[in-house]
Amino acid sequence: MSGWPPLGQRGKTFFTDTGARVMREAGLPRDAVRALLTADVQALQSAPDPDLALAALAKPCVARLEATVPPLKVPDLGQCAAILDLAYDEVHAREGMSAAARDLKTLAMVLADRQRKAITNSGGSGTAADEALAQARAAMAAEAPGRGVEHYDIAHCYDLARPDEKSHY
Repeated sequence: MSGWPPLGQRGKTFFTDTGARVMREAGLPRDAVRALLTADVQALQSAPDPDLALAALAKPCVARLEATVPPLKVPDLGQCAAILDLAYDEVHAREGMSAAARDLKTLAMVLADRQRKAITNSGGSGTAADEALAQARAAMAAEAPGRGVEHYDIAHCYDLARPDEKSHY
């Protein structure tokens, strides 16, 4: 919908933080806050023009979002390779070589290969490329465990891993 940024992780954080703040500041229990939110949603849905009513909320809501939840960082190729490789490690440890683990490893390898090619195409050595990837992985692993990666736009990583035009069947 027009006027709204992507709300994935930032929207969830904003929603959770706002609900907690309302409970704390108003002294309301979770069920009361849920009832208030449900009533607001029902009012929007029953408006004469629900899309127009929702669009009218975009500017003030996005301003609050921007003021309270920082925008996601856009990772580069090396960071994306590291993020997906670390995700693979986590999924593989939990599920073994599941389909999700294989997919994550494949995407991490595609991104790592593209990062290596970018470095070598710009005059760097294969060793320099491998070192850059290792440094990116170490930096991602060192971010606050369980809290670092969610500050990155992971969707961008999937975009970077897309097949090049006419490079696949």
